[in-house]
Amino acid sequence: MRYRVEWPGLSPDERLAGCVLPCVALAESDVVLRQPFHEAVASASSP
Repeated sequence: MRYRVEWPGLSPDERLAGCVLPCVALAESDVVLRQPFHEAVASASSP
């Protein structure tokens, strides 16, 4: 992942955790974006 801007607004800890800002990110290979909060809510509402 590389960014269009030098400092994309993420802290070093967020970057190490794998967080990205898709609005300024450019994928350099295949990418899967996960949204943990949404996945947790969807799992909780499944029968």
